[in-house]
Amino acid sequence: MKKILLLLFFMSCSSLSSADNHEESIDLSGAMTTINLIAKNPSAYIAQLKSNTDMMSASGTLLAGACIAVSGNEMPGEMQVFNFYPSMEAAFGGYEIQLSNAEMQDFISDLNDFRVLKGWETSRVIMAYEGELLDTFATRTLSIDTDSPQTYLEAVANLKEAYHANGYEDISLDVYQPIGAGSDPSDYQVVAVAPDLARLGAMFDALYSTSWAQEAFSKVAASRSAYVTDKIYKCESVYQSM
Repeated sequence: MKKILLLLFFMSCSSLSSADNHEESIDLSGAMTTINLIAKNPSAYIAQLKSNTDMMSASGTLLAGACIAVSGNEMPGEMQVFNFYPSMEAAFGGYEIQLSNAEMQDFISDLNDFRVLKGWETSRVIMAYEGELLDTFATRTLSIDTDSPQTYLEAVANLKEAYHANGYEDISLDVYQPIGAGSDPSDYQVVAVAPDLARLGAMFDALYSTSWAQEAFSKVAASRSAYVTDKIYKCESVYQSM
């Protein structure tokens, strides 16, 4: 049975947003790593990341962010930290630096004072985020099973187009293929993000109240067999290479 990790129920809308918009763009079509963790103090953990951006730069990261689970979390302080790299080679090279660089080892040791690690995941980018890079955003993360991956991906892409055509140009849909993601990996990851939690909620309001969203989403629902996990995150950027 095949799985797709969808970071936002019906569309992985990973639209990075904030009051301070950035006009620059970074090519995010390579690879992504994700760290799942429990933070003793999420705000302090994020502050620690932001104060050590030189370590992130040393690992080859293009863009890094931190997400705090606000719904669907299993315990307080549940978080994800993501890092984008230009290629799988660079992502795996980043792991090599973490294992061999003394300064990086010290940085990781300091981070362990703030967190309990749950695991790492690596993914190849299939459909990259192409929107404006912003500072804060919201996501919904859904893990699903599907017997027809290509049909499902086409349905999700169609749903994204429907939203864009009906006033939701500020959302994005990103697709990833997990590689080195544990004992029961999904076939794809779909990351959906909205500018903020309220906008994310508005997307669901449209889904339940408009014919165009319901029609597009019906194809998504028909092409999946079940969903496994469902979480909503509040996120922020902690490092950009530009």
